[in-house]
Formats: sequence, C-alpha cells, structure tokens
Amino acid sequence: MKNQTFIYVLSGIMTIFAVGANPAFAEMNMKETIENVKEEVSLEDKRHPHRDPEEHIEFIQRQAEKLGIETEGKDAKELAKEVRKIHLKKEAEELGIKTEGKDIKELANEVRETVVKNKAKELGIKSEGKEVDELAEEVRVALIKNKAKELGIDTEGKEIDDLAKEVLKASIYKDAKDLGINTDGKELMELAREVNVKKLFRTADKLGIDTKGKS
Repeated sequence: MKNQTFIYVLSGIMTIFAVGANPAFAEMNMKETIENVKEEVSLEDKRHPHRDPEEHIEFIQRQAEKLGIETEGKDAKELAKEVRKIHLKKEAEELGIKTEGKDIKELANEVRETVVKNKAKELGIKSEGKEVDELAEEVRVALIKNKAKELGIDTEGKEIDDLAKEVLKASIYKDAKDLGINTDGKELMELAREVNVKKLFRTADKLGIDTKGKS
C-alpha cells in the first residue's frame, strides 16, 4: 500500500508540472517522451484525481528555486502555477510565440494552436479555413492510422474509435514486451497500469526523483 501511495503521489507531482495542461499533446500523443509524461500516467491519475500540491511542497520548492522563483511566503499551489507558467512561456518562445502580457490560459491556447498546425503541416494536412478543434481531430485520425500501419494493423473499413482501441491495445502489449513485463494471463487494464508505472519510474529517474525501494 505504501508503494502504491508513492506511485499516486509521484503521478500527482508530474501532473502538476504538465505544461499548461495543453490538450494538443493528448490529441496527438503517440510517442513515449518526457514531454508527454502526463499522458503516460493518465490512467492512474484519472483513478486518483484529487491532487493536492501541498503534498509535494518540497519538490515544488526545489523546482521553483532552480528556475529562480522566490519561494518565501508562497504556498505550493501558487509556486506550481509560477513554475508551470515559466515552462509554458519557454515552450511558447521555442514555437516563436510572443509571451509578453499574456496569461497562462491565453498562452496555452496559442501553444495548442501552433502545435496542432505544425503537426498538421508535418502530416500534409491543410490548415487553411479550419478551426483548431477540427484540425486537431484530423491530426488525431492521421496519427492513429499511421500508428496502426506501424503496428501492422489493417485500417480498412474500421471506425476511427474502434481503430484507436485496437492501436491502444497493440501499443500496450508492445510496450510491455519492450519493458520486459510478463503479459501472461493479465487483463489489458492491469497490463496498462504496469506499463504506465514502469514508464513513470523511468521518467522520475530522469527528473532526479528518488524512487529507490518504492517499486
């Protein structure tokens, strides 16, 4: 139970620092990267949605100090917001978006739009005259079909949501194999949790979070 609690807390820490709660990554997530870590832990996070930043105050303070943020007199929620804004601004600047005078929500929306349009261009999808949500859906469909092809899944005649489920299942089994996880006799949800937890710990190690004795 102690180890399970640690996993949920660790998941919560990473959720707090997910850049701008940017939905573009959820729509386009087919990669296993640190930038997409919130997607990698989303199954556990949805099961335990109540994340109190005060539980992670020491970690948040360390991250804030590394970024040159004054921590004295600030609670965890306030610090987490400042840290998230800095990361979001950095991402925006990397995308060529002006950040001056913009709040987190406005920046997050601009980042989302730019990411979606960039991905659409990469996939050969025309953006002109389309709303962001419409374009994001086209990107999602293209990525699912591309991933299906990569996994050797036939796409012909299948509804996109059915295909997405098939892709998800195949991806989980592939990830489990790559991570050395035994799949025998396990339900898909159980296997997905094991895959997510193992990825979570790997990401935690990369971020310098002590995981010894917690697995």
